[in-house]
Amino acid sequence: MLIVDAQADLRRAYTDGGPGVLISGLVWLAAWFAESRSGIPTGFAVLFFGGMLIYPLALFANRALLRRAGEQKGNPGGPLVMESTIAMIAGLFAAFLFLDHAPELVMPLAAIMVGTHYFAFKTAYGDKAFWLLGAVITLLGFAAIYRFLPLPGSVTLQVAVVEILFGIGLTLRGTRG
Repeated sequence: MLIVDAQADLRRAYTDGGPGVLISGLVWLAAWFAESRSGIPTGFAVLFFGGMLIYPLALFANRALLRRAGEQKGNPGGPLVMESTIAMIAGLFAAFLFLDHAPELVMPLAAIMVGTHYFAFKTAYGDKAFWLLGAVITLLGFAAIYRFLPLPGSVTLQVAVVEILFGIGLTLRGTRG
């Protein structure tokens, strides 16, 4: 299978990746809500455990709601996405280690982990929009740590908004193709 064919197959099967990004944004929104009500540890728990639901919910959205057939057997892009997700989970564990000592860094570090994992999606889907998505979320994480951009709200809410907007855009584009 040629890489361009594998990328087109993943874009078709996963509606340009949009439902997964949108669901991730909704998980970040739930984490922001929990964080604002009960603190960073609760928000991080919602993010971490809610994050485990992203793939199954995105798969449900793509198969049941959007009626997309799965990717072709042997498509190398699927494992690439999974490999980047495993690295992201390791990074989230590292962010978790900051809860007791520097809780203000936990969600920005989580944003950096999530943002950087999107860079591999460019190769998997053949879509430079994932470089932009990854760069924006990673930048939000660094901006929250180093405070070089005066952005409103918490980084948790910022990531939620960015992912929801990107997710809607990708999904709309994917349903037109």
